[in-house]
Amino acid sequence: MVNDLTMEERLAHAQMMVAVASIDGELVLEELAMIESIMGKSMLHPEMRVDVRNTLNHPVEIEKCMEILSEVGQKLALRDAVLVSACDGDYDKKEIKMIKRIAKIAGVEQDVLSKIYQWVEEYWQLYKESIDFIQ
Repeated sequence: MVNDLTMEERLAHAQMMVAVASIDGELVLEELAMIESIMGKSMLHPEMRVDVRNTLNHPVEIEKCMEILSEVGQKLALRDAVLVSACDGDYDKKEIKMIKRIAKIAGVEQDVLSKIYQWVEEYWQLYKESIDFIQ
């Protein structure tokens, strides 16, 4: 679905994922891998990927990114923010606070946000189960 966004929205989406991943002051391998995966799915031009990587030390403000995103883009960013936050196995308080800000800007109610968290939990559980097929 990210591919349905404009290129400007895709860039803003990726920059938001960096902001979410770095909010706790620590970028871990799993978060970086998820951001790289998102950029790949977004089919960002290699130069744009470099621009996103350059924001690792100085993330873009989420409000600026949210202004660029369409309504659908904002909701995709919310979903992916929860995914990125969960990929290291823990939700930091700062990540949760940022996710709530994103949800508020996107006009997403708490019950829908809860469903997103549940979906992410199920997603990661299925992903972990798939490791059994490989090993």
